[in-house]
Amino acid sequence: MRPRNTFDLLGGHDNLFQTERYKVNASVSIVNLTNKYALYNFLSTFSGTHFLSPRTFTGQLKFIF
Repeated sequence: MRPRNTFDLLGGHDNLFQTERYKVNASVSIVNLTNKYALYNFLSTFSGTHFLSPRTFTGQLKFIF
């Protein structure tokens, strides 16, 4: 099997509206940014063969009060 590199990206901002009482945090993450197709743990006796997950976008808003 060939070696491979994958790239993930994560960014966010705390206290989005700069208020004292209520705070809003936001973050966005991208897993497998280059959308590589790869196989790992090939022919493993105990856990089987797995594929790298496709590009995935995730967003999060957090309200703190």
